[in-house]
Amino acid sequence: MSPPPIDAAMLESRVRRRLSEAGFAVERHDADGDGGLRVWHEPGRGVVVSWEPDAAPGEEHAARYRLIRGAVRLALRTILVEAGYHVREDDGRMIVTARD
Repeated sequence: MSPPPIDAAMLESRVRRRLSEAGFAVERHDADGDGGLRVWHEPGRGVVVSWEPDAAPGEEHAARYRLIRGAVRLALRTILVEAGYHVREDDGRMIVTARD
């Protein structure tokens, strides 16, 4: 017998909680500011996880930004996959769904 499906609000809440427990400060999608970790649900896609720095890096810091962004994304993906979620990349964001 498979577990009942998780509704969108519950999935978003669980993703937020898991990332918060891992030490990330999770912002609302519509929060003021340019950067940070944002989590929201998009119907038909799943829970979207997006991270950006607080300010756009200048050209002299672009390579460092790519390394930091990659490290943060790897950490987010690892946390979510280990928690049992399916994670895929789409348009620079992570789309999180419950495993079937």
